[in-house]
Amino acid sequence: MKTIRTAFFALVCLLLAANLGMATTPDKQKIEKEKSILLDKIHKSVSQTNFADVIDPGESELIVLRCTINENNQVVVSKVIGFNEELKKAVRKTMEDSRIKAIPGLVGEELALKVKFKMLRW
Repeated sequence: MKTIRTAFFALVCLLLAANLGMATTPDKQKIEKEKSILLDKIHKSVSQTNFADVIDPGESELIVLRCTINENNQVVVSKVIGFNEELKKAVRKTMEDSRIKAIPGLVGEELALKVKFKMLRW
């Protein structure tokens, strides 16, 4: 009887600890949703880049943008990957000017975004 009571007490303690542990961890769905919203904001900001002088008509360039959320909850460009150096500089400048904010739960997170710039022919 004593062993059953001890086992039951241990089980209750284990369940209580598991519930407390889940209560203190951030909700992953909320964080994923916030990341998605943040990626949309970054995409809107990058799409405002003036690339008319950088890309020839009928040509396109692919840029991969890697960003990090710093301790001030700001999105900071960590790396711009692409072949066109002028376009990379223009994208970096646009992101520096945009000052996108994130929620405190995303500090230290890294985000990557692939953007294709295409200059249409007239």
